[in-house]
Amino acid sequence: MTEDPHTLAGAYALDAIDDAEERRLFEAHLAGCETCAAELREFRATAARLGMAAAEPPPPRLRGRVLADIRNVRQLPPRTARDGAGVRPIRPRRWRRAVAAGLAAAACLVTAASVGVAVRERQRVERTEAAYRDVASVLSAPDARAATGRAAGGGTVTVVASASLGRVVVASSGLRALPPSQAYQLWLIDAGGPRSAGLLPEDRTRPVVAGTWRPSDKVGVTVEPAGGSARPTTAPLVLLSPA
Repeated sequence: MTEDPHTLAGAYALDAIDDAEERRLFEAHLAGCETCAAELREFRATAARLGMAAAEPPPPRLRGRVLADIRNVRQLPPRTARDGAGVRPIRPRRWRRAVAAGLAAAACLVTAASVGVAVRERQRVERTEAAYRDVASVLSAPDARAATGRAAGGGTVTVVASASLGRVVVASSGLRALPPSQAYQLWLIDAGGPRSAGLLPEDRTRPVVAGTWRPSDKVGVTVEPAGGSARPTTAPLVLLSPA
């Protein structure tokens, strides 16, 4: 058994003492040591919090970096102090408390990360629900008007517009895939020229509400650099006028 049984509280809490005799001796020590009993409760509570936290995969290169760096880490010799009786080892109570605090901090960080993931997921769901409510409001408007056309290069684009709502829904199907450097951009075009109505999403089967529509507007789709352009740089693949 290790010379100082107090150092085994953390390992015992995680069921990491493999030697049966060492485990038995520590349990005998634990029965009469309130300090180790208190630390054991703290370690177990912290381990439980870590176990309930949502796990996230580590970065792919983390394992290799840790294994490479660990060879360069030199272990420090045991710390000692001098008193009237000579040299004595320092009891590792401060070290154990630091480990407990570190585990508690790690649990808090993992829990906070889990909460952050849940909040971001909920926000994403709320944004999606709001977007579909906007689409449904246009499609169900009494004055909704639709138009469908084939796009140059393949695929179709359908638009549904409502003058009373001033909104237009755009849906596409079968448009050719673009490289990451390009994107499909929507335009509302009237006698005053084109106005950007945003980009089609990567999931082009998902309908979107694009810009503020006026009855004099036509809806065009062009291929632009990723991120979009202030003005069209290519000819429209399709030009539609809801009637």
